[in-house]
Formats: sequence, C-alpha cells, structure tokens
Amino acid sequence: MALRKSLLATAVLAATVGLTGCGGSSSDNNTVTTPETPAPTTPSNKAPTITADSASVVEDTLGAEVTGVVFEDDSDEASALTYTVSDGRFEIVDGKLKLKAANTLNFEQEAEQKVTLTVTATDSGDEKVEQEITIAISDVEATPGVNVYEFKNTAGDSSVAYSGQVSRQATILEVKKLLGTLKTGTDGISDAQQLKDIVAEIRVLLNPQDGDVAFLDEQLTFLPDTAEQTTLGQISSVKKVLGEGGKIAGRDTTYMNKKWEETGSLVGWTDFGTQDSTPEGLVLHYLDLIDAQIASFESGNQLSATHNGTTVNLNSLYITPEGLDLVQLVQKHLNGAVALSQGADDYLDELLIGDKSADNTVLAEGKTYTELEHKFDEGYGYFGAATHYLEYSDEQISSSAFHDTSGEGKIDLLTEYNFGNSTNASKRDKGSAGNANPTDFSGAAQLAFIQGRKLITDNFGKDVADWSEEDQQKIEMYRDQALLNWEKSIAATVIHYINYTIAKEDGNLSLIASGDFEASHFEKLAKYWGEMKGFALNFQFNPHSPVTAEQFAEIHTLMGDAPKLAAADVPGYITDLEKARDIIAQAYGFDAQNVTEW
Repeated sequence: MALRKSLLATAVLAATVGLTGCGGSSSDNNTVTTPETPAPTTPSNKAPTITADSASVVEDTLGAEVTGVVFEDDSDEASALTYTVSDGRFEIVDGKLKLKAANTLNFEQEAEQKVTLTVTATDSGDEKVEQEITIAISDVEATPGVNVYEFKNTAGDSSVAYSGQVSRQATILEVKKLLGTLKTGTDGISDAQQLKDIVAEIRVLLNPQDGDVAFLDEQLTFLPDTAEQTTLGQISSVKKVLGEGGKIAGRDTTYMNKKWEETGSLVGWTDFGTQDSTPEGLVLHYLDLIDAQIASFESGNQLSATHNGTTVNLNSLYITPEGLDLVQLVQKHLNGAVALSQGADDYLDELLIGDKSADNTVLAEGKTYTELEHKFDEGYGYFGAATHYLEYSDEQISSSAFHDTSGEGKIDLLTEYNFGNSTNASKRDKGSAGNANPTDFSGAAQLAFIQGRKLITDNFGKDVADWSEEDQQKIEMYRDQALLNWEKSIAATVIHYINYTIAKEDGNLSLIASGDFEASHFEKLAKYWGEMKGFALNFQFNPHSPVTAEQFAEIHTLMGDAPKLAAADVPGYITDLEKARDIIAQAYGFDAQNVTEW
C-alpha cells in the first residue's frame, strides 16, 4: 500500500499588509509661509508592502520559487529592499521568495502540507513591514526521471541496473546482524564453536574463496518477513567486499585517487595488530579482536571491563574492555571504505567526467543501458536510496528502511529498501526539523542523482566530451551536489554521536568516569563512540571532501583509537571531542543550532 497522502495542498491566503511611516515637514530661511502659500512638505515614506495571494511552492524541486508573493515599495524598487526570512530554508533573490539552492520541500513530510514563515522587508528609509505567509506545498505525483529514480532506453526498456551494489549493501547489513549475535550469558550462545562458526561465516560473506557458493543460498537474517529476495544469490551473483576482486578501497585500484593497497595508506587508526594499515587491514584487525574475545571466553574467562573502580561483565563479545563496539566499527568503516569510496572515487569521478568517462554512445553489448548510465547507477546504488525515496517523509524513512511502494505485499530489495547512508541522511534531516535552518541532505542528494541520470539519458548517443558546455557543467554540478550532501549526512552523523558520547543519558563519558555505571551503560557508550569513530573514518574516501587532509588527521588525533575513560582524562577528552566537532561543523558550514541538537 503506497504511503502517499491523498490530501492535496490548498492555497492559504495571506493578508496584504502595508504600514505607513510618519512623514515630517521642513522649511528653509528663504520661504515665507502664509495662509495662501502653505509650507512645502517632504512626502511621507510609506512602508513597503508584501502581498501573498495563494502562495505555493512545488515539492521535490531544489531552489523552487514561491508563487503568489509580491513585494512592493513606493519609494524604492522592490529589488532594492532588504529582507529577512524566519525559515532558513528560504531566501529572497531578485525580489522573489524562493527555497535556497540546496533545499526542497516534501509534500509527504510537512504538517498539513504547508509551511508558515515570516518575511520582513525594509526599505532604504528604514521603513519595514513584517508579514506572516502560509505557503501551500503542491504535490507532484511519483514520476520517473522527475522525483523517482527510474529511466528507460529508446526501446522502452528499463535502463537502470545496480544489483551488485545492492548485494554489497545487503552483505554489509548481514555482517552487522551476525556480529550482533555474538553474545553469551543467559540469552546468548554458550558454545564457543558456534561463536567461531558465526565469525567464519562472516569472513566468507566478506571474502568468499573459489568454490564458496553455498552462502549465496543462505537465508539473510536482517530482512523483513515480506522481502522478495531472501538470499544474496537472489539479488546478484558473487559480489565480494574484501580480498581479490573485492570492492573495498585498495582492492579495486583502477580509478582510485590514492594507493589504498599500500601499508600506511589509511589515516585515522594507529593499531592494526598483525594486519596491514590499509582499509582492508582494519576490517581484518577488527575481526581478529573478536576472535581474541571468543578465545578468551572459550578458555573459561568471564570477559569484563574495569574503569574507575567499577567492574562490569561483558556478555557481548563484540564489546572490548577498552570500549570498542566492533559491530559498529566494522559496519561504518565498510560504509565508507566500500560504498562512499566506490561511489565518490570511482563511478562518480573519472568514469563520469574526464577523458576516462564511460561510453554513452551505444547500449552495452547485451544490455539495456549504456556504460555511462550503468556507472552512474552504480554510484547511486552505493548511496543506497530506494527508487521512490522522495515519496516518504524523513520520519517514515527513519523509522523503517523499507516501504512497499508498489502495494504488492513484498519488499523488492532492488527498489524498495533504503540502505546505508540514505537512511542516515533522512535521520539527520529529521533531527534538524523545526530549527531555524533545517537541512535537506536526503532531498538534495536524491534530486541530484535523478537529475544527473536524466541528463545522461537525454544525451544518449553522445559521450560527455561531446555534450554542450552547459550540460557538461550541469553533470559536474549534479555530481558535486550528490556527493556533498551524501558526505554532509555522514558528517552530521559524526556530530550526532559526538553529542551522544559526551552527554547521552544511557551511557556517556562522564557516567563511566563517575564509576557509578552498569554493563548496559558501558555498552551504550561503546556503541556511540564506535559509530562516531567509524563514520568519521569515511571522509578520507571522498576525493571531493571539504575536509582537508590536515583537518582529517587532527579530528582523529582528538578522537584517538578508543575512548579515554579514566576519570582524570575524561574532562580533557570531552574538550577534544568538542574541538573535533567544531572542525567538522566549520568544514561543512553547519548551522550552530543543528550541531547542538543533532
């Protein structure tokens, strides 16, 4: 059943307001005033007026103009007025009220499908008027190539394909789910061999060897009961993450801007145990730490953490005594080293723009798409958004990664599931809703992907080098917009978990430093820190990142390789995390209120 609301927005009329300023009178020494010759007066300066007649804006349109709003002033041109708008998503340009270039509105999201704001207009004589305007949001039906990521070739066949990316996204989620089952205690697993078997299964999922095909038919455990595809084999053929043929940075070296395969290439982590200091080496190091935890359990030891005079037993074998949550660290690192790396440093980089850009002149042999269309689709697949992403509110996406858009009672993982960073984008937008400058990472990224793909489809038969200069500029703009908002959603999530690590009530640094905590508090703190650190490692995989190499190194020096939990160290460490937060906020130009409330 589709979740689109049936109520169509209706225009709300705002009254025309005009205030008249008080005019003064004056005379000079050469003028004689008589009853017959009245003294000359200076015309009064009337305040500007704002007329809002059926104000409305079209949804799913970046930078859309608000129709039905007129600014006038008797003494000046309306374009010379100065303005303020109470809602930070809007601005006034050339005398017109519009959304800012990086903002769009979602009919399904706004309460009663309208937005109410106040505009203040001030003229050169300092006369001003304030006007509350209610703007109706015009609904746009789900339309391929407009607000839905669906495209067809000239024969009318779908030209969209990114099943390999969905397969890797599903693999990462399945690894996360399996790691989360590594628990002992009353409700956990008591057999050490069973624990080791789970880790062995995880290693096969990430790096299947020749002959390993049975895992393709294993039931995926992270899925909803209504999933149409229930195994990796039903999504795609063998798609590796690690190892030879894998897509983690350093294994797929063809178009990378950095030699990730070289030891020492990964920045932001210092202790790799026996593994190479590479993106893949860090994943293997995390798995080695889990192996060590299981081995200790198998030897009869009760795993525990002791901090500030308190010892708590650890039944979650993915939590280390130092405060590392290996579930979060593995998943978030893979989201960056695989998904963002492949999307930003491969498919949406050289393969899209430049002399290495993929062919767009003919359909690939035996396929329904051109190579350029396919490469762009693969970049989109790593962002992870469902095709009808814009048809759902941030609240809906945040509460459920999947939606039965077709109404067929099944969830198609290829089109109806929001993976990875697409979900985080909506969560952060939701977290800024109601603030003075709410974000729209989800809408801006998705629309850029749709508009960029449409541009490629519209230019079928021509390689990028043969496009018009305007279209070449547009495809680069759409690429930059998609990647920037994708990465902004990651950066905002880092800030979110910095805030949680510092102050979340159910587990934070100060609580552990007090010594008055339980195992659940310690595990929550480890989770928040792991999400913070894991997401923060991602920035280095986007060659277009606004974070400089120097800033990135400083952020991770401040964060360290584990939370500092000694009572004497915690105040200083909190200061360090706040400094890291400030660096991130400044690099991405985040609003101070959003930074505080994420």
